[in-house]
Amino acid sequence: MASATTVLILIPIALPVITILLSFIYLIPILFLRRFHNVNNVFTLNFCFAAICCDIYWLSYSVMIHFFPTSYPYNDAASCFLLNYFQVMCTIQVPYAVVSVSIHRLCSVVYYTKPFFKTKQWAIICISSQWIAGTIFSLLQISSVNLVRISDKNQFVLAI
Repeated sequence: MASATTVLILIPIALPVITILLSFIYLIPILFLRRFHNVNNVFTLNFCFAAICCDIYWLSYSVMIHFFPTSYPYNDAASCFLLNYFQVMCTIQVPYAVVSVSIHRLCSVVYYTKPFFKTKQWAIICISSQWIAGTIFSLLQISSVNLVRISDKNQFVLAI
């Protein structure tokens, strides 16, 4: 019988794996069937890609923390800043993908007579602005991080 500790360790590993598999299953028809190549499915593709990126980061983070605690990469300042940046950037892309879908739907409903809001160029503008905004806002977050060195160990701790 599995102990409670083992189950609690496996939950943050199993959930991203399930989400990644389901996202890939959802993406297969969008990528390979011609009838699904429309503007709304471009946003679905973007959302699934953002979710996969987020889940890959958190899956690797959970595996690293639970199974390799001695090789934890927050031990030096450079990797601490880099991992903090990717943590924020990967996590923030999922809500930004929802916002870009919402902006697209709002513009296509409010400006239904304008054909530009129904084109793939408009979808590419929305999606690229989402990724650019997520990248820039994540860079701004790094400037607010302070590192605190633990005196008895050569480790850094984030103090936000």
